[in-house]
Amino acid sequence: MSELTDSVHTYLATAAASGFAGLQVTMLNHWQGHENLLWRVRCEETEAVAKLFMDAGQVRGRRQLDGHQLFAQRGLAPTPLWFDRYPEGLARQLLVYNWVSGEPPDVSDPGQLAELARAAAQVHASDPEELRRFSPRPFNLDYYWRMIAGGVTTIEQWLPASDCPAMAGLFTRMADRAGVLVGNALPLWQGAPPAPVHGDLKLENAVMALGTALLVDWELFGLGDAALEVAAFLFASQSEIDEESQETWLDAYLSHVDDAAMNQRISVYRQLLPLEHLSFLLNGARNLSAAERNSDEFRASAPFLAETLLATLTQSSIALDIPVMAGDPVLQQETRALFNL
Repeated sequence: MSELTDSVHTYLATAAASGFAGLQVTMLNHWQGHENLLWRVRCEETEAVAKLFMDAGQVRGRRQLDGHQLFAQRGLAPTPLWFDRYPEGLARQLLVYNWVSGEPPDVSDPGQLAELARAAAQVHASDPEELRRFSPRPFNLDYYWRMIAGGVTTIEQWLPASDCPAMAGLFTRMADRAGVLVGNALPLWQGAPPAPVHGDLKLENAVMALGTALLVDWELFGLGDAALEVAAFLFASQSEIDEESQETWLDAYLSHVDDAAMNQRISVYRQLLPLEHLSFLLNGARNLSAAERNSDEFRASAPFLAETLLATLTQSSIALDIPVMAGDPVLQQETRALFNL
């Protein structure tokens, strides 16, 4: 990392495309994101973030730059400085934007949660004509269901052959219920065109600065489904925001939205997301090789994986209104068997 830090410093201080060329640049610290590396730097009176994309940087970098350019002027994103597709001396694309001093949202503060809801709603209410590309996220329910249906079908075929008859039966009931839900709900998306979405709306991608919520990491920015983004945010934050506060956040969000069907569309995704996560976990178990199952790392993590899978199984059944006996011993036994316990 030190060698790469030196290369980034050299670029910032000397490259013709750098906005800091010829000036004194100090590297303050660095950290690793998801498929990117970041440095906090100082150049004279300016503090900035230099973000090096490790995968799909051309597209991700342009998406993030678009998000910054559109929303920095509205106080929702850091101000971009420049994006270099072919940075001198570096093998990957580089985006530089102003550092924002702030703190993560305090989920115990209703005011901060309401401010985050307002920020999300403001992004979603922006003019779609201002955007140049789609987010890689699904842009409506039909697209979303087609994306996850393949994984659901694979699990339906795999579970009966894995000596998990109770789980197989329950999963099939959930898949059938989800299919009916989607079919009945599709009309809610008629007349609901794709909207601007952040693409990765999470607590970790929000900063509270002087009472205002700013969003960072706009790599997946573009046109998408605002209802899915809201539902996914609530699903991802359920371990940090309690149920009552989640509903308060949702009410705050909806108060900024002029769309009578938005809450219904969000509700549909909230019923489906646990099934998507369950399919992801089961596909992970299905794809484990014999060597992976025999590794010390797997043995150490197997109890946690089994517990997570069982909790997600229960959550999905509740979301789809399929009753399951709490602590069902057969489901517990089958879940543990999937992880060699």
